[in-house]
Amino acid sequence: MVRLGQTKQEDRSRASKYLAIGRALRETARTLGVLGEAKYGNGLAIVAIHAAIAYTDALTITFREIKSTDGDHVRAADVLVHALGHRAPAEQVRRLRSILDAKTHASYSGSYYTVDEGKRLLEQVNAYVDWADALIQDTA
Repeated sequence: MVRLGQTKQEDRSRASKYLAIGRALRETARTLGVLGEAKYGNGLAIVAIHAAIAYTDALTITFREIKSTDGDHVRAADVLVHALGHRAPAEQVRRLRSILDAKTHASYSGSYYTVDEGKRLLEQVNAYVDWADALIQDTA
């Protein structure tokens, strides 16, 4: 059995709020990428990562009325698997783990993220949230 870490119960009706936040963050990350300013690399990465987190919360709330609140953000992938079961393709779970793992590097390592690195991460986030969006639409 997978250990989920800290979680919180959420009413299913709140999933739409997390989805709206995820969409707004994704659009913000895209805008930062279009601006292309070198100094926006870390910001682009962090905003893109948070878009993936918001989409993950929307998914887990939609399917299981639960969301991760663990300090280790990678645990959100375990909650996703718990909430979605067979509907969580291994490829998307790996992609989410990679995105969440990048959070430590982009936020806390003191390393400079280039705009190109941020854009590459955003491509992964886009692939993940496109899948998440489609899955959520299928439940509506």
